[in-house]
Amino acid sequence: MEKVPLTKQLVNQLETFIKEKLQPNDKLPSERDLSELYHVSRNTVRSALNELFLRGFIYRSTGKGTFVAERFDERTDVSGSYSFTKQMLAMDRQPVTKIQRLEKIAVPANIAKRMRIDPGTPVYVLDRLRIADKLPMMIERSYLPALTVPDLEKDALAKSPLYDWLEEHYGIHIASVDEAFFAGLVSPEDAKLLRVAPASACLNIRRTTFADTGEIVEYTLSVARADQFVYHVHHVNH
Repeated sequence: MEKVPLTKQLVNQLETFIKEKLQPNDKLPSERDLSELYHVSRNTVRSALNELFLRGFIYRSTGKGTFVAERFDERTDVSGSYSFTKQMLAMDRQPVTKIQRLEKIAVPANIAKRMRIDPGTPVYVLDRLRIADKLPMMIERSYLPALTVPDLEKDALAKSPLYDWLEEHYGIHIASVDEAFFAGLVSPEDAKLLRVAPASACLNIRRTTFADTGEIVEYTLSVARADQFVYHVHHVNH
């Protein structure tokens, strides 16, 4: 009978420990403590933790340690709604949005192409940090045509979901949203805001929002924590 490698044994033991003894966001013992508890080397512990990290069981917070990730069936489904605030409220989580930046700029050529406007056209750049139950979840950078949404106000946007504000103050009705999802690694700058280790796994989201006129009213690039979000798809066979 083939012997199970030591690292694999430890992965199985830690997975059972996490499922049976710990809750999401609980802190794991240190590498030294795990080494002593399971009578293995710290290199073996580190390899096992890396495996669990890649499989989405744990996440790391710089300077704080290693923590249990949300269960996959409890993570936020990014395909379920394009309103972060409303989705969090529906899950009985307390959403907070911190606006990091609101500035009018001349749109760069690469963004202009995505928005189907001329390079140099005035747009607003809106950077937001999305938080739920005091946990940083997502960073969003949105571009909005300044001619379509003149005089955007930072204070107002902090109090109201963006799409509600667009409809109430500009009469813009959101008709459809196109989104693309791809895996990535968190940059050092974003890692500080999300409170995760640099190069942690993340989910990148590219969203294009269309009004019922067919105009693109928002183009957004987001970085979401991989331990907090899952993309769920249900297929029906006809």
